[in-house]
Amino acid sequence: MSELRALDPVADQVKLLDGTVVLIEDLKTRQFFKLLKIITAGSLPLLTSSDLFDLNPDEDPAEFAKRLLAILVLSIPDAENETIAFLRSMVKPAGLIEGRALNKQDNERNNELTARVDQAMANPELDDTVSILEVVVRREANDIQALGKRLGSMFKLAAKTGQLSPSPSASISPSSVPSAEHSTSSSLNTGGPTTSSTTSASVVFDSVSPPSESGGTTSSGVPSSS
Repeated sequence: MSELRALDPVADQVKLLDGTVVLIEDLKTRQFFKLLKIITAGSLPLLTSSDLFDLNPDEDPAEFAKRLLAILVLSIPDAENETIAFLRSMVKPAGLIEGRALNKQDNERNNELTARVDQAMANPELDDTVSILEVVVRREANDIQALGKRLGSMFKLAAKTGQLSPSPSASISPSSVPSAEHSTSSSLNTGGPTTSSTTSASVVFDSVSPPSESGGTTSSGVPSSS
């Protein structure tokens, strides 16, 4: 968790439309990978074709958060399963009994709360989806932006040291390119008798037969009778 998180007024819980209260989890490695799946599955073409969705790690944090939220929302139609998985990984039931040895009643209570959240998040209300995404982005935008700066610096350093130099493209053998001479169509009729122009190329191999006991062979490779 960021050191500034304690002073951040952003809420750490969301009340769903059905009355269920969920706590927002911190964005860790697994959740971050799920977040990337939403972006790459849904809005990656937008990121490369529109300045509106240019996530600049050096821009104003508030503007960065707005752009990130817009990208996530617009990615949902093409990343439905990824979005549901991400939302479920970012919430947990409020009121879970934790931090001590649990008895049978504690486990039953926790299981009931978890089942209720599972049911709500299997197909969440659209308002709940947007609300959770908004809280997550507001809580994590600064950390994501800082991570982007670190990754950008790493790529710049790798480029300067030649570690990102493009690999040489595979050379194409001239023999692998079909010859236009062999692909010429013979559909034109010259008016006189023609011969087929699609004669197949034959490869002649010298036949080699095992030597006879006398060591003599004919020109055709058949052992001589003498």
